[in-house]
Amino acid sequence: MLRHPAILHAALIAVGDALMGEKSSAVVVLRDGEAVRPSGLRRYLLELGVAEYKIPDRFRFVAAMPLTAVGKIDKQSLRRAEADLGGQTVAQER
Repeated sequence: MLRHPAILHAALIAVGDALMGEKSSAVVVLRDGEAVRPSGLRRYLLELGVAEYKIPDRFRFVAAMPLTAVGKIDKQSLRRAEADLGGQTVAQER
């Protein structure tokens, strides 16, 4: 996903789902002035040869990634933020 010219940062997290137990959610930071839709990202990944089952179930666009004290993406914060949203359509599904 990071090969896409519009994407600056991306992280993949697991989020709870009542039916499936868990679903994958890609949290994405776009480069300044760039715009892309989840359907465009899915198409791009398929064109790269990524298998359908490996494509995230949801995409959520954020302005910046939360970082840990050592500068890594804080996936725990991302999971908490996703849980606070309740998996609503800000995390756009297929």
